[in-house]
Amino acid sequence: MEAKQIKLDEIADGAASALFEKAATEVMENIYDPNTDAAKKRKITLEFIFTPGKNRDQSTVTVQAKTSLQPIVPVETIVLIGIEKNGHVVSNELKSGVIGQGYMDVETGEVKDDTGKPVVDDSKVLDLRQTK
Repeated sequence: MEAKQIKLDEIADGAASALFEKAATEVMENIYDPNTDAAKKRKITLEFIFTPGKNRDQSTVTVQAKTSLQPIVPVETIVLIGIEKNGHVVSNELKSGVIGQGYMDVETGEVKDDTGKPVVDDSKVLDLRQTK
């Protein structure tokens, strides 16, 4: 046997390099994701496990890449909870920012209540010029 050591880029026909490249892609995608914390560190660990044979003249080598990524940043909202006349508990997401406050939906121009339901104005406009 020729006196030679295994090389990282040759072991398992380049599998270690391929595993690192795949893990690095996952890390870069996680860094680029606007829903994760940009300031937190990510980590890649290449693990080589050597299992010697009985006669110590061979070893099985298992190569594994592990990544430590950042989770999606939690999103918070406020949910209003109440009871209907029939006793059923109901809930709606608070859309206006303040309970009981209406707002104008900038996309549709509609006036909506605090839970995002359109406000229907049933009142008639009285034209005072017509009341002579």
